[in-house]
Amino acid sequence: MQYLADMVVLIADAATREPALALIIEPQLRDSETKRYSWPVYVTTARRVARCPAAVLVVICPDPAEAAKCRQLIRTGHPGFDLAPVVIDSGEPPGLDGGDPYLTVFAASMGGIDMTSEPGARRVLDAMASPQVSDPDRLRMTAIILRLASDAARQILEAMMTTSEYEKTFIERIHDEGIAEGEARGEAKGKAEGVLKLLDARGLAPSQEQRQRVASCTDPAQLDLWFDRAITAGTAAEVFAG
Repeated sequence: MQYLADMVVLIADAATREPALALIIEPQLRDSETKRYSWPVYVTTARRVARCPAAVLVVICPDPAEAAKCRQLIRTGHPGFDLAPVVIDSGEPPGLDGGDPYLTVFAASMGGIDMTSEPGARRVLDAMASPQVSDPDRLRMTAIILRLASDAARQILEAMMTTSEYEKTFIERIHDEGIAEGEARGEAKGKAEGVLKLLDARGLAPSQEQRQRVASCTDPAQLDLWFDRAITAGTAAEVFAG
């Protein structure tokens, strides 16, 4: 029988470069009785495989009620060997005290920030627009947040992204990056990459046929039209209509 954790991150000692901590990360939508038997296995197995002196189980559970169940002490029956999982839920996610922008976006993805309000949406956009966030990470963050946001939150976020305050960061930079990358390969190819990046960043999920249609397009004017539509379109179909 195999026991496979969702993710294990090894943290090395800065001086010796030897494994110092094995971090087991388990997303959990609901409490499961089987986890009370498998989670202790994850901890001991991670220590054994990595030859690491310490291992910590972190459970990510958006629902506070289910998270409370996941926090229950797991008694193994061995004297002194009881496991108390570290559980993060939407009630108290990290990153809510002006911390790292990556933690702020993580808190938003957990539902810890109300993105249906302008202050909450602004908090998330400011985090993603931070100079600490690289352009590739910003694209990934934007795609994740727009996919996870409710319809109401997505409308607020998308409307704010097209304002003068955020447009240069979330729209123009994607366009300019695509043009710059494509300068050596032709204007059309650069613009096509910009269209595809914007579609992905806004979570519009174009089909493979639509992606191929963009990639094979050699008309800069047509690509500009698709890009302009992709800024505000609600679906990929709206971008390619007509």
